[in-house]
Amino acid sequence: MEIADKNAERSTIIIAVLTLVTIGLSLIVTTGQTLRQQEEAGTQYLTMTSRSVLQAVESSLRRGLFVRPTGPGLFSPGTAEFFRELEQTGDVLFVGVIDRNGGRVLSSRPAQEAGPLAFPPEALQQLAQKGEWYGRATFGARQTYVYGKRIVPGRGLAQDEDELPTFLVVGLDMTKHLGVYNRFRQNALFQAAYILAAAVFIWTLAMSFLKRREQAGRAAVLERFQARLLDNLPDGLITVSRSDTISAANPAAHGILGIAPGRLAGMSIAELPEGIVAPVARVAEGGSSAEPEAAAGRWFTRSVGGAHLEVLTLPIRQGDDDHDRLVIIRDRTQIRELEKNLSEAEKLAALGTLAAGVAHEIRNPLSALRGFAQYFAKKLVGRQPDETYAQTMVREADRLNRVITDLLYLSRPRAMDARAVSLGQLVADIGNLVRFDLEKRNIALKVSLGPDIVWADEDALKQAVLNLVLNSIDALEGLATGEREIHVSSAQGDGGTWVFVGDSGPGMSALQREQAFEPFFTTKKKGTGLGLALVHKTMREHDGRAQIDSEMGRGTTVSLFFPGNEGVVPCSPDVEVRK
Repeated sequence: MEIADKNAERSTIIIAVLTLVTIGLSLIVTTGQTLRQQEEAGTQYLTMTSRSVLQAVESSLRRGLFVRPTGPGLFSPGTAEFFRELEQTGDVLFVGVIDRNGGRVLSSRPAQEAGPLAFPPEALQQLAQKGEWYGRATFGARQTYVYGKRIVPGRGLAQDEDELPTFLVVGLDMTKHLGVYNRFRQNALFQAAYILAAAVFIWTLAMSFLKRREQAGRAAVLERFQARLLDNLPDGLITVSRSDTISAANPAAHGILGIAPGRLAGMSIAELPEGIVAPVARVAEGGSSAEPEAAAGRWFTRSVGGAHLEVLTLPIRQGDDDHDRLVIIRDRTQIRELEKNLSEAEKLAALGTLAAGVAHEIRNPLSALRGFAQYFAKKLVGRQPDETYAQTMVREADRLNRVITDLLYLSRPRAMDARAVSLGQLVADIGNLVRFDLEKRNIALKVSLGPDIVWADEDALKQAVLNLVLNSIDALEGLATGEREIHVSSAQGDGGTWVFVGDSGPGMSALQREQAFEPFFTTKKKGTGLGLALVHKTMREHDGRAQIDSEMGRGTTVSLFFPGNEGVVPCSPDVEVRK
C-alpha cells in the first residue's frame, strides 16, 4: 500500500507560517521606527525654532533695547508689545519671563491671562540646576513646546539682583506639528495594515492551495492504490450503468468470463455468457428481479463453460437513486475441486479404516470357503447342476477377494516410482491382455499416440488404462447398433501429457458423470464400483487429474493428465529421462 509523505507538506506550511510572522514583525518594527524618527525630527525642529527665538530675544534684552534705564519696573512698556508681535509672526504661542518659582513676570499674553505656567515640576528643577529646559507643557487647553533659558543681565538693568527676572521662556504651538505627525502616523499605520492584510490574504490563498494540493495528492495516491488493488484482485469486478452497459471491468473479470482483455468495457450485459445476464440485469422500476437472490444482494452460483461461478450484484447508491451496479464474480472451480477432493479423501479414509478392519477377518474364512468350493468342483465333475454351483462359488470367492484387494489398494497411500514409460509398448501389452475379449465382442482397439513417452509409474499407469479399457468393453457389450471402437491416444498440452481412452458406447448422464469416481458406484450388473475410483486415486498420486467427457448416446472419453512431462523425449522404456 502506498502512503503519502506528509513531511514535505509540513515543511511548506511551517515556512509559510514563519514567513507571515516575519512579515508581521518586520512591519511592526519598521512602522515603529519610522514613527519614532518622525517624532524626533519634529521635536528637533521645535527645539531649533524655540532656541532661535530665545537667542534673538536674549540678544535684544542684553543690548537694553527694552529695559527701563531708571524708575520702577524692569522692562519698558514696549517689551510686552514686542513679545506680542513675536507671537503673531508664526508658531510662537507666547514669550515671557518667569521667576524662580514659575511665576510670570512678563508675558506676551494679556494681563487677565497672567499667572503661573503649567510647568512640570522637574522642568523648574532642571532650569534652576542647568539653566536650560525644553519639552512639552500645557498652556491652556493646548499642547505647547516650551523652551526656557536663564537670562544673563545686560547693561542698563537694575542693580538689585533679587528683583532680576530669572528665566526667559518661549512656547511654540504644537497643533500643526501634531496634526502633521498624526496624519503621518495614520498613513503609516494604514500602509502597514494594508501590507499585513495583503500578506495574510496571500498566505491564506497559499495555505488553501497547499491544502488542496495535499488533498489532490492523497486522492491521487488513493486512486492509484485502488486501481492497483482492483487490477490485482482475484475476483472479477464489473460496473454496470443504468443503460445495462458495462462501464468498467478489472482483468480478473476478463479471465473468469473468458473474454479478451479490454473487451468488456462498453459491452452490453446481453453479450455476457449465458447464466450471468439474468442476475446482472437491472431490476425494473416497481418490479421484481428474475433472480430473488440477486435482488436481495446475496451470492448465487452459476456454471459457465464448466466453471463454477458465484455472482453478487450490489447497487452503487448516489443520493436516493440507484444509478450503477457493482457485479462481483468469483471463480469457485478450484475451491469446488478442493472440496470434492477433501470429501473423497474423507470417504477413502473411512473406507480404509473399514477395509483394514475387515480384510483379515474376511480373507481367512474366504480362503477356506474357496478351498472347499474347489474340492466340490473337482468331486462333482459331470454332475449337473452341482458342478456349476461349485464353480460359481469359486468365481464369486475370487471376485470377493479382488474386491478386498482393491479396497486395500484404494485405502493405502502408495509411493509412485515415476519413470519414462512408453505408451506404445504399454498399450500393446494391454491389447494382448484383452485380445480375447475384444475378438469375442467384435470390438476394434484403435491407437493414435502423439507423444510416445509419459513420465509415470508404469504399473499404476498400466492398471489405470487397463481399467478404462475394461470399462469400455463392458459399455460396448450391450451396444446393439453402430461401430464398436475403443480409442487410445495421447497429446501434449497444459504443461504435461494427456492420455485419452474413449469408446463409442451409449455414454453417461450428468448424474453418472458426477458420481463415477465415487467408490462402489457402478452401472454394471457385476461391477464392484472400484475401477474408476482406483483410476482417480492413481492420478491424484501422480499430482494429475482425471476427467470424464460424455453425453448420452455419444460415447465416453476419460482423460488422464500427467503434469511435468514437457522434458520427456521419446526413448526406449528401459531408459529413464527426467526434465
